[in-house]
Amino acid sequence: SALLDLLVRKKIITEKEAQEVRAELVKEPVTKSADKWKLSTPITELELYGDARVRYEIRNGETPANDTQQRNRERYRLRLGLRGILADDWFFGVRLETGQNPRSTNVTFGDDTSTSSGGGGGPFAKGSDGLSVGQAYLGYKGFPDIILTAGRMPNPLMTTLMIWDPDINPEGLAEQWKHTFTVNLAGGDETDGGGYTKDGAVLPATRKTLSGSKLKIDLFANFAQFVYDDANPENPIGASPRRIPKTDAFLLAWQAGARFTFPNNLYAQVAPTLYNYTGKGDTFNTFFQGGDPRLSNSASLAQNQTGVNSLLVFDLPVEVGWKLGELPMRLFADFAVNLEADDRAAAAGHPGKGDQRYAYQIGAALGQLKKKGDWQLSVFWQRQDQYSLDPNLVDTEFWDSKLNLEGVGVTFAYMLSDAVWLNFLYGYAQQADDALGTAGFGDIAANPLKNFQLFQADLNVKF
Repeated sequence: SALLDLLVRKKIITEKEAQEVRAELVKEPVTKSADKWKLSTPITELELYGDARVRYEIRNGETPANDTQQRNRERYRLRLGLRGILADDWFFGVRLETGQNPRSTNVTFGDDTSTSSGGGGGPFAKGSDGLSVGQAYLGYKGFPDIILTAGRMPNPLMTTLMIWDPDINPEGLAEQWKHTFTVNLAGGDETDGGGYTKDGAVLPATRKTLSGSKLKIDLFANFAQFVYDDANPENPIGASPRRIPKTDAFLLAWQAGARFTFPNNLYAQVAPTLYNYTGKGDTFNTFFQGGDPRLSNSASLAQNQTGVNSLLVFDLPVEVGWKLGELPMRLFADFAVNLEADDRAAAAGHPGKGDQRYAYQIGAALGQLKKKGDWQLSVFWQRQDQYSLDPNLVDTEFWDSKLNLEGVGVTFAYMLSDAVWLNFLYGYAQQADDALGTAGFGDIAANPLKNFQLFQADLNVKF
């Protein structure tokens, strides 16, 4: 009002014009309800995020009889999530995603044309185009350096695709601890707290560059109790032995490690982990066999591909990174051994094959994917022995969810914009031990495989 009076005295506006402006100012603002997004009081921060991808893929597997099976597919995926920070140090996350397979969120074009498909099939049917709950978790980070999480969560462990498919979101409980020490290499030291993502995941692998001659040490420990197989019911009705109580199967993970960040963008990271299984469950409690090439393909596939008996896996992922000028570079490796491989091989009918207990990965990567024009190239070699790992967790991409294969993988990606990028992948693997099958259920329905090839071309967008 004082400003309007001044404008009138200066004869910049008339009194009538001033009255009209005053009338507009006292009007109640009118906002359509559709323009409002009201957050409940406990939510202090909320993030909507997601990604989408279209893919062309070729998978080809050849048997020892030189017969081949090939699948050419056009596919897409969509993931849409919400994660937020609540009052009093709580956080949550929910993510919807296409696909029901725990190791794949892909939907294949034209794969639901049969009249037996949901919705009746036909061209452009939507029977396989539903959304599933990929993540639903709640967590607490009110204790110094500690994060507690429960639900269906992003994998809280530091892993490689040799052990875990990155699409798997395990269910259960997780406890994470991280503390950072900053050491002055010239003498003296100080400590500071650890860092976390918005959804509460530990960030032991930050890439912040330290100035001067300081060494940053991130010490971390991650523990998990994942419900692997729920026995239902635990105490069945009926005469003995049917009334013998059953127990749920759990996958337990014990991880402790460190990351050292030196001056001049050099870092090194190691995360030794032990995996063990408890309980029986319903589905995975029969002895793993993995197929036998001395049998026909059909009989071989009928043997148990999923049992988790006699698995006590020690895993050691290692990574070293630096910059060559402005070009990020890193070397990575993973070594795993099943400490109960002798028993696993004997239960599979191959008591002399307990030495097939190891899994290896070694590779290198150049570049990064952060903004338009960035690129990244990675190359690795990998071998997974028949009795080394859990066949239900390994990556479904490069080796088609199978074991007893060894080979190379190459990926190249280029950022078309800050949010859109192209990715190309090629993998080739061959049977590691021709006296054993290539265990696991993948998209190529043959066992054993003499070799396997994979090509993928992706267009990705993130938001």
